[in-house]
Amino acid sequence: MDKNYIQKILPVAGVLFLVLGIFAYYNGFQNSGLAGVLWFSYTALFLIGIGILTRNSYLIGSQINIIFIPYIVWNIDFFYVLITSGSLWGITNYFFASRPILSQMITLQHLFIIPVSLVSLYFIKLKRNDFWKLSLIGVLISFLLIKIINPAENINCVFENCLPFQITLIPYPFVWFLTYIAMIFLTNFLLIKSKIFIKKQKNQKKSSQAPQTNKTIQINV
Repeated sequence: MDKNYIQKILPVAGVLFLVLGIFAYYNGFQNSGLAGVLWFSYTALFLIGIGILTRNSYLIGSQINIIFIPYIVWNIDFFYVLITSGSLWGITNYFFASRPILSQMITLQHLFIIPVSLVSLYFIKLKRNDFWKLSLIGVLISFLLIKIINPAENINCVFENCLPFQITLIPYPFVWFLTYIAMIFLTNFLLIKSKIFIKKQKNQKKSSQAPQTNKTIQINV
């Protein structure tokens, strides 16, 4: 694929994500107050947009770590409902209810943000493999802010499982953190091991052979 063409397309994707992120923040604030801007999907939209525009693969990777597996689950549920008109896990039923157009447009980002982000990461390339650190910091900060700002709404499934089952063996906050830690490290591992997202370093091979010199042997007769 023509790299010059990609250089033109990537900024468009970055601007699109950035604008959608701003609208998402506005929509979240209108619906849920200050805590409404703390949805991981909204933050991912905004930060991935910045990451694409600035060619910051560390930022892009950190957000993919957080949303990759949850978005796979969301899409499975979404297409099941779309195809069968039935309910699977119930996590996307809200989309098929009567909602404002802006909310529907923002929700549709679940369908394309991961593919576009991965394509962007493929061309920008990861320069380091520790972007999981920023992922964990973002998750921790969001958890604390949601607890402080709005303990009444289950944003990012902080207070109870969004899937139709409960885990009672250990307190739910531990389940939530352990789940996100596992998803972050698994996604980080997959991105690194796939190698297609890693910037190749040119290793200059040093010749181990000593330069050969022509020696002339003079024989005096």
